[in-house]
Amino acid sequence: MTGDTPAEVAETYTEALENQVDTEEFHQAQERLDGLRERLEAFEETYGNSDPATQELKEKVQSAEAKVEELKHERREPEELERELLERATRFMLDDKWLQADVIEALNRALVETPYSTLRVDDIELSEPNDIEELDELTRYDIIDVVRKLVRDKLGESDDIRQVWQSIKGTTKEEPFQVVSETGEASPDDIVNSIDEDIERGVARNRLKSAVYQLDISPYHRENGTYYLSTAGRYIATHYATPSGDGEQEPTAGTAEENEQMRLNEETIAVDGGNDNDR
Repeated sequence: MTGDTPAEVAETYTEALENQVDTEEFHQAQERLDGLRERLEAFEETYGNSDPATQELKEKVQSAEAKVEELKHERREPEELERELLERATRFMLDDKWLQADVIEALNRALVETPYSTLRVDDIELSEPNDIEELDELTRYDIIDVVRKLVRDKLGESDDIRQVWQSIKGTTKEEPFQVVSETGEASPDDIVNSIDEDIERGVARNRLKSAVYQLDISPYHRENGTYYLSTAGRYIATHYATPSGDGEQEPTAGTAEENEQMRLNEETIAVDGGNDNDR
């Protein structure tokens, strides 16, 4: 392990990312090595091993091989440090160690590839230890559970988040989710104006709210009737809802009849739970 605290691992991980070799430099080094190897093989065959040009090419190949290996190590290091941070985060707690700004940013970078300064779980936003002071104990454990499930999904140790996406994909929840993901925020009115289907505002609101109250983990963070992606939503958008991620997932469970019934329910029944701040 790199350090004894999440902050030490986060700092080392962030520094490694900042110093990471860019892809173009690595490809250029690999292409040079491949070219030198081709010339060396040709010179050995044509002029023999004792030829001065052949000897010079051998030295250049050895030097190029060393450079490529060095760059490979530098490219690998951030991935190894990311895994170390995530493995630490399987024991994530709501305490001073994890709720430091640098740690939150590093954890977001490892989870969703962007160093966001907050963790969002449902309608709660955390950026520092003081943010948990007024939370009840059950809510605290719910937050811990969500963060750990995200981490375990990234490590390939859980499919809880994949199942949340499968409950969105192919249903009336998917298009509103894509709108919020692409625009950064959306109200029910925005959903009405953004999707192809002709629906009323109340239906749009219920489709957003159904993702909050009917799924095990909410993909949204709500403020004053506006929906943003929660950290789980950001994770789903990054790893599952993108074209590349989408193709790797199994089809959403549920028959066409079940999906139609869900659509009818959303059109006629208000979603229960919490304060309705979307009116």
